[in-house]
Amino acid sequence: MKTAFLTVIAFLSASFRLSPESAPTISISDSGDQGLPVAQEVVEYTLNSEIKPTKVTSGSIKWWGYPETILETTRSGDDLLVLVNKEYKLPQTYAPSDLVLASNAGIRKGEGYYLRNILINDLRDLINAAKADSIDLSMVSGYRSYSTQINTYNYWVGVNGIDGADKISARPGHSQHQLGTAIDFSSNEVADGLGGSFRYTKAATWLAENAWRYGFAISYPSGYETVTGYSYENCHYRYIGITNAKEMHDSGMILELYLRSKN
Repeated sequence: MKTAFLTVIAFLSASFRLSPESAPTISISDSGDQGLPVAQEVVEYTLNSEIKPTKVTSGSIKWWGYPETILETTRSGDDLLVLVNKEYKLPQTYAPSDLVLASNAGIRKGEGYYLRNILINDLRDLINAAKADSIDLSMVSGYRSYSTQINTYNYWVGVNGIDGADKISARPGHSQHQLGTAIDFSSNEVADGLGGSFRYTKAATWLAENAWRYGFAISYPSGYETVTGYSYENCHYRYIGITNAKEMHDSGMILELYLRSKN
């Protein structure tokens, strides 16, 4: 029965790029999660153990691969300009101290997710500006702890294999979601789903043109896969503050290269 269920999950995920975070929220008791409600990510069907990067040589690294040497972030996780990517990793113990419900910003579906308080006012302004332009926005992912990311990554390994997972999901410690400043947006245009179809929505177009005005930047833009190490994610935005976002926008750099220049 479990095998059959997993087959269905794999089929649906592969067909619609569904996120395991689209399931109902639950509360788990984990010292690293501070008792926060998180999305049920098929935890009962994944191993709660971290998959380590495989040993590679410089000549064998694929654009989605991890380098042999993993470094700790050069800035604190609280710093809006900290570089978190496949080379730089957050400490397992890092968790933001100012997490609040995302619903405080007035975003739909925000009652199921947490974000850092530092971005709430600017997110509220973004949501209100979108509404004024008849654009609907919701969210399908926010803060994710290190331990939750283990389950998220392992889920995608089970669906797509390690290489496939590394293209779309960060290994624990390497996820921007651990910062509490990353959001996966969605819209009623795609029934609040998560996946490639979001790119064709008015909401996605509006975010691409206006998110920087409110301190947000798309993390994994199209055409820069070999730079970011991830496939294009049209819904994934990270908050870096209005002043920084304007500087990044005016420079013409993508977020990854802008953050590299600051670290």
